[in-house]
Amino acid sequence: MWAILSAIALGAGVVAYVITLACVPHLVMDAAMARMGSVNAMHHAPRATAASHGVVRPSPDLLYSACPFDLSAGPLRVRSPVPDGTYWSVSAYDSATNNFFTLNDRQAGNGVVDFLIVADDGKVPSRIENFRTVRAPTRTGVVLIRTLINSEKRRAYLDAIRREASCGTFHASPSDISSKGG
Repeated sequence: MWAILSAIALGAGVVAYVITLACVPHLVMDAAMARMGSVNAMHHAPRATAASHGVVRPSPDLLYSACPFDLSAGPLRVRSPVPDGTYWSVSAYDSATNNFFTLNDRQAGNGVVDFLIVADDGKVPSRIENFRTVRAPTRTGVVLIRTLINSEKRRAYLDAIRREASCGTFHASPSDISSKGG
């Protein structure tokens, strides 16, 4: 009798563990994306405080910009200037919170980062020869840009630079991004 009860308890524990691993990351990402705003548009969060919870454990020394994305309508184009003289990074996360792309200021150099996120299972548009292409393992996720405020004197400049970042559905036309604001 104890063996049967132990097997049932063990089986229930394994099922609960697997369901938790399979479902919780997606639920966490869905909740985070819902708080960020419309998809395929860049959103610039105010500077983090002790009460901020837009991203996990936000730092008051960083400025955050986020683009929740949905690749159902096509690839996502992400453009962002890279500020000089401070840490900057762009990261992309899939719908299960897994990081699948990261680029920082040292790798990007000065200037502008411009790339496309395409669905791993989708067609890649023909007019992307000038773009870095990143394959996303899921159709939804989040692009997160972080900019370090390395001096309070530069905060306004850094905030203005990061607000130039954009994201939107790529249409392979002269106005490649159709975005609903930011």
